[in-house]
Amino acid sequence: MNLGRLELMKIRLSTYLWAILGIFVSLLSLGILFLFIFQIEAGGSGTSEEAELFANWNGLLALTTALAFACFSILAAVIAAKVIISEYCGRNAVILLSYPVNRKAILGTKCLVVSVITTVSAFISNTLVIGIMYISAHIFGIMPQMDTEHFFFTVLFSGFFMGILSSAVGMIATGFGWKKRSVVATIVCSLLIVCVLVNCITISPSNIIWVMLAISVVFVIIANFVYHVLANGIEKMEV
Repeated sequence: MNLGRLELMKIRLSTYLWAILGIFVSLLSLGILFLFIFQIEAGGSGTSEEAELFANWNGLLALTTALAFACFSILAAVIAAKVIISEYCGRNAVILLSYPVNRKAILGTKCLVVSVITTVSAFISNTLVIGIMYISAHIFGIMPQMDTEHFFFTVLFSGFFMGILSSAVGMIATGFGWKKRSVVATIVCSLLIVCVLVNCITISPSNIIWVMLAISVVFVIIANFVYHVLANGIEKMEV
């Protein structure tokens, strides 16, 4: 617990809270825009295929979740690059490795802090954005089709899995950045992974929970492997 508090003090959490707020505002702005795109397409000459993702709540949820995943995956990589790559590959490495604490315990705490910040902020942000979109739709009389009876639980589960997936991507990117001893490489790796996965999230809006669950399981397994590789590498580092 003391290690966790120490890490939170070191990373200046307030800096990332402002970043999280910026992501939330941006996602909300795009979400409201999506509602009006649906209205324009419904009253215009757009084809049903063009407006498919905007025509029902599952499609809107998939779009919003995909964008949130992209933002929070990069945020996770940025935080991990700060608390892991910069410290173990920078001037603080000698001090960090000299602590009378098990090295794997320190690394585990750092990864846990990154994962908790990412998962919680991603879940809350995505849930609030969809909730405000739903309220706004009622206010403006814009009501896309509701394809499921359990949309509330769909929002909760998809947001939770998205947070876990974002954390896993950040961890995987950290492993690549560690190999290159580069903060930039960490962020670039997260961007590349995001570019591939974003389209996968929107591939089947009606089954978004199962899509998110499947992708999350795969990437959590990969992230776990990367963590062990990273832990072994740090364990062998010389002071």
